[in-house]
Amino acid sequence: MTDKKTFGCFIKEKRIQKNYSQKDLADLLFVTKDAVSKWERGVSYPDNSLISDICRVLDITEHEFITAANDPIVHKEKTEARLFRRIRKSWILAPTIGYGIALLVCFIVNLAVSRTLSWFFIVLTALLTAFTFIPTLSVFFEKRKLLIFVGSSFLSICLLLLTCGAYTHTLYWVPIACLGLAIGYSCVFLPILLAKTNLSHYKFVISFVMAFVFTVLLLVVTRQFFSFPLGSAIAMTAYGYAPFILCAVFCLFHYDSVLKAGVCAWVVTMFSALLGLVINALFGTNENYYRINYGDWNTYSTGNVFLIVLLSFIGISLVLTVIGIYRQRSRAENEE
Repeated sequence: MTDKKTFGCFIKEKRIQKNYSQKDLADLLFVTKDAVSKWERGVSYPDNSLISDICRVLDITEHEFITAANDPIVHKEKTEARLFRRIRKSWILAPTIGYGIALLVCFIVNLAVSRTLSWFFIVLTALLTAFTFIPTLSVFFEKRKLLIFVGSSFLSICLLLLTCGAYTHTLYWVPIACLGLAIGYSCVFLPILLAKTNLSHYKFVISFVMAFVFTVLLLVVTRQFFSFPLGSAIAMTAYGYAPFILCAVFCLFHYDSVLKAGVCAWVVTMFSALLGLVINALFGTNENYYRINYGDWNTYSTGNVFLIVLLSFIGISLVLTVIGIYRQRSRAENEE
């Protein structure tokens, strides 16, 4: 520790910065005013048992207490922390005040023009939706911030859609839109939410399965308002999701990453090659997706492009598979 005189001046400086009198500091530390006076005059040091209390009351670190000098690193960290708190507070207050002013103006205008509240509720739910994105409700929670953001933003958007449907007296499309939104959310956010759970290993499988379930529900609900072959549509949906689910399942195994990519590429290639046959079988279109004639792109553009894409997929799949098998064998030999 530094000499008593330097230490005393440091303690006095910090006490004055906190706007404490010697008696105030003594009361906070449960010591006498004379004891504080002796520290500041360099007559004596505080008892070791008081170090943590002094650091807490004067907002200094133990390193600063021992050296009787300001720590520039700690000072910088405190300054940055205060700046962050101010920015965070502004991040919450600025948009909130803006939303409040906009809401008040729309409330007055709607009443003045229509003599009742009508489109105001659309503005209300729209601003509520905006608030769930900026600054987001997650700022009020210490844990599960992403879950709070996902849940609040999804529900607020659905509420906005419901309000618009009620205002236009066409509610049939609201569940369709909400299910479409659920498909997107399950693909984008569900893998991230599952990443920190016991199901993290299966996050992509679960995400694709949930997206498939929501898509089937979307088809079932849509069928109530529009006429189309539901069974064929569900079968086509299953065919579309199948390669993604199969690839996600295969990636659960402990194979070389390049080999996994090669196998997934083969799966996508196989399903792409059979796509035309499946469409014809399910919907009876009788279109020949496989007709090829590079001398006539106007008539055979679908088949020509299809063959080029298919050959590209086959080439990529073959290269990835060969490299993956080589890496897998090399790793096995090294482990032996």
